[in-house]
Amino acid sequence: MTRRNDAVENLKRLVLYREKQYAELMPITQSIQGNINTMPASLAKEVSAYLRRGLVLIEFVSPTPDPYSPADLVRNVVFSDGIYFWDGIILHRVEKYKVRMPEEFMAHFDSAKSQPIPVDESDVPRLLTAFKTAAPLMVI
Repeated sequence: MTRRNDAVENLKRLVLYREKQYAELMPITQSIQGNINTMPASLAKEVSAYLRRGLVLIEFVSPTPDPYSPADLVRNVVFSDGIYFWDGIILHRVEKYKVRMPEEFMAHFDSAKSQPIPVDESDVPRLLTAFKTAAPLMVI
């Protein structure tokens, strides 16, 4: 399909909160603890459905434990819609904790939610290359 070749340099990685590896690099970012249950349940369901529709770029055999509920094992996967990248933890946090997402992503979601994901398997190599340099997008 490869409809978004021109957008490779603009791709963004949803990281959201400082609990990930960016705590020292971006100390002004918020903690997930202050953002739990900030998204209405119906919206969280819609956002989760969109995130789940993303193209799987890479998936690892071992699941990742949820740091807030270690008994919950989360699919260790990276998705993309050709504009954003996100992992299974982001999807899990939206589904289970209804965390707030960045406004920029929500504007994208509003315009893209009723459209098919504009990437397919032929885009995986290009997107994996772009993933390595994608800027993190966090909740500030």
